Amino acid sequence: MTEMTMTGEESPKRILVVDDAAETRLMLELRFKREGYTVMVAKSGEEALDLVRREGLPSLAVLDILMPGMDGFAVAEALHSMGDVPIIFLSALSDTSSKVEALSRYAEDYLTKPFAFSELLARVRRVLARKSTALLTDTESVIDEQLQVNFAQQYAVLQGRKVPLTPIENRLLRILYYHRGRVLSPGFLMAKAWDPLQKGTVGSLWVHIRRLRSKIEPDPNNPVYLITVRGQGYCLTTPVQEDQTT
Repeated sequence: MTEMTMTGEESPKRILVVDDAAETRLMLELRFKREGYTVMVAKSGEEALDLVRREGLPSLAVLDILMPGMDGFAVAEALHSMGDVPIIFLSALSDTSSKVEALSRYAEDYLTKPFAFSELLARVRRVLARKSTALLTDTESVIDEQLQVNFAQQYAVLQGRKVPLTPIENRLLRILYYHRGRVLSPGFLMAKAWDPLQKGTVGSLWVHIRRLRSKIEPDPNNPVYLITVRGQGYCLTTPVQEDQTT
């Protein structure tokens, strides 16, 4: 139920619960906390996505399907655009077509309301255990000997120190990494890094670039990895190493 941090300490996994029914939210929050999980709770899809943007991706999301505004399918699609988040749907919909759509397009599992919490807990544990096993095979992308990034788990390691990345920071760095050596325009980065439900601006891009530099640069005021090319955009490059030969 817990995962190991870089220091060897265990940290509780985070579950995002999204349901417009207050009694369901409260019950799930209390029961999951009793099981040792950290719980993020939202009453709507919009509120859930704002919460994720502020606090980062959860380990797993439990989503109601039928909600005012954004339904569970739309929330799942937005979460998947942010990163690898396993999803379990809760819904009063019991028809086969809804289950097939949910499981084929969005979710790891599907539970029909009313449900027993013990059954939901068993499914949550199974999904998280499978994800933890998969994460063991994740590799860190090496930028150089000083800086590595794990895009699946959304963290960077600078000079041996692990720093978490927000979903947008992670997407920006991943885009720059896979286009290393190329100057990418602000328009290109905003189109690729922001989820479809939220428009990026040049100002917000600059803020995220600045925050990203504070995490991956030895000296953020004099960047050596994430370079600004005036009038063109941004480029991720490997610093030139000094020749140590004599």
